[in-house]
Amino acid sequence: MIRWRTLSIVVVTGAVLTVATAAGAVTHEADAEGDAVMVNAFEAERELRRQRSIDPRLATTRYARAPMCNMSTGGGTEMGDADDAFGEGDSDGDGRIACGPSNTTVPVPVCVDGPPVLPLWRQTRAEFTDPWPAEWTLALGYSCPEDAVPTMTAADFRRLPLAAPVLRLQPDRGWVLVNKETVVMTDPAEQTLRTDLLGYGVDVVATPASYRYDFGDGSADLVTTSPGHAWPNHDTFHFYERLGTVQVTLTTTWQGRYRVDGTTVWRDVNGTATTATTSAPFTVEERRSRLVDDLCTDIPKPDDC
Repeated sequence: MIRWRTLSIVVVTGAVLTVATAAGAVTHEADAEGDAVMVNAFEAERELRRQRSIDPRLATTRYARAPMCNMSTGGGTEMGDADDAFGEGDSDGDGRIACGPSNTTVPVPVCVDGPPVLPLWRQTRAEFTDPWPAEWTLALGYSCPEDAVPTMTAADFRRLPLAAPVLRLQPDRGWVLVNKETVVMTDPAEQTLRTDLLGYGVDVVATPASYRYDFGDGSADLVTTSPGHAWPNHDTFHFYERLGTVQVTLTTTWQGRYRVDGTTVWRDVNGTATTATTSAPFTVEERRSRLVDDLCTDIPKPDDC
């Protein structure tokens, strides 16, 4: 067992966060990899939140945030002096948290949402009546603030109440002509939603990525990234070749990005969601022109109209 000097650390036990000075020596008796108990920064943050909900007098586990330093011998790690991270100033002016005189600070990551988060160390005792041991073991190394927030999965994204965009047809009169263009189009507007993810507030923006039109006549679907335009600038349309009654179904594929409360970074959702909407039934008809004796708008309507 290797013993190290007294240091300042931030200790989390149960629901209380306090600044404490360890009495006597703080020890670390194994390497970081062997003692790691956290899979990632988010898991570590959830565990800290859970610990804060426990009465500290009944806690059998407590955590501390403190630097991780390279040992001069043995290739292991130790807890370093908290230094500037806890208001004591950067004593050597190198912008890093001080470690022991015979050690060097483990390189820290470059983060997007702010300064790196100090490594997490853990103490455990068998019973809450037992004294806390001298040993601290490494639970998680340096991480970034953005890593300590939940990830929105494709399944989370698909559970959001996305509204299907409005499907519009032209002409829209209950019938269309066979072998003539039937124009389809929709609204490409983004949707902004607010949701909760594992206890965190999250802003989500959903954007249409593609559109699939099923024209209900057995023909191949039309897949496009264009929302469509009205005649005569239309670019999404269909020719019905058979008479009958049909419906058009529009399936929209959405891509998303999200921002967790307390962060400034927008992240892409790794996956998509879909919505679908179907038109009212309409008929495909054939209309023939012919000469008539009178106006078909006359009342009563002429027999030859």
